[in-house]
Amino acid sequence: MSALTAGEIDYWENPPQDLVPILADTPGIVTELLDPLGNMGMLRMNHLYPPFDHPAARQAMLWLLDQETYMRAAVGNPDYYDYCYSVFACGSPLETEVGAEPLRQQDVEKARQLFEEAGYDGGPVLVLQSTDIPVLSASALVTAQLLRDAGVNAELVAMDWATLTSRRASQEPPEQGGWNIFHTWSIGADVLDPTWIVLSAGGRERAWFGWPEDERMEELRAAFARETDPEKRAAIAEQVQERAYEIVTHATTGVWFNPVAYRDNISGVIRSPVQFFWNIAKE
Repeated sequence: MSALTAGEIDYWENPPQDLVPILADTPGIVTELLDPLGNMGMLRMNHLYPPFDHPAARQAMLWLLDQETYMRAAVGNPDYYDYCYSVFACGSPLETEVGAEPLRQQDVEKARQLFEEAGYDGGPVLVLQSTDIPVLSASALVTAQLLRDAGVNAELVAMDWATLTSRRASQEPPEQGGWNIFHTWSIGADVLDPTWIVLSAGGRERAWFGWPEDERMEELRAAFARETDPEKRAAIAEQVQERAYEIVTHATTGVWFNPVAYRDNISGVIRSPVQFFWNIAKE
C-alpha cells in the first residue's frame, strides 16, 4: 500500500479488504471491482476416511454451513460478499439452485443426527487452517466451531498455505499426517461448467484432493463434454449439480469480490473475471 500511494508501483491486484477503504480515500488512487463473478469459497472433505467416507456425514456439512456466518467472519464488509447456492459461478449461464435446499436453511440438529447416522464415534476431525491467508483462516475457525456445535470433536491444525498444499495431497489417515477438511477457493471463471470444476470430479484416483468416487458423476460430466446443444447441456449441468449435492463432493461457503487498486494515471483497465494487463497504459 505504501508503494502504491508513493507511486513506486501502479497496480495492486489483491489488496486486503480492510485496507480498501483507506485506499479509496487516498488521493491519486482508484479502487474498483473488475471481476463480476468473484471468488467462491470451498470446503473440501476427505472421502477416504471417517467420518466423511459416509455420505450422511458429508450431507451433515451442507446442513451445518451458514454462508452468512462464513462471509461475515472471512470478509466482513457486505459490499464485497454475497451468497451463492450454485455449484457453478453465480451470475454465469449455468447458475442453478437445484438440490441446494440444505445450504439455504442451516439446521444444526439435523446435522448432528446425520453424523450419528454416519456412525461418527467422537474421534477427532482435523480441520487444516491456513493461517497466512485471512479468508481461509477465518473460514477454518468457523467450520471448527460449527462442527463442535453439532457434537463433533473438531481440531484445528494450523499451518501456512504452502504446508497445507503439501499435506492435502496426502492419502494417509488423518492421524498419520492426513486430514479431514480444508478450505480453498476458486475464481468464478474456473467454475463455469462441469468439465472445469475439479472439485466435482468423482474418479477417485483421478479426482482432486479429497478423492470422491462416483460413477454417475463421471458419466454426467462426460455427457456434458460431448453434448453440443446448449439447452441439453444446461439440463445435464443441473443433473451434475443435483448429484454433487447428493454425494456432496464439496460445499460452497459464499462468494466474495476483491477490488483492485491502481493509480489514477493508469488507463485501459479491463472488466473481466480474469485480470488482463495488455490493454493498460500509463499517462
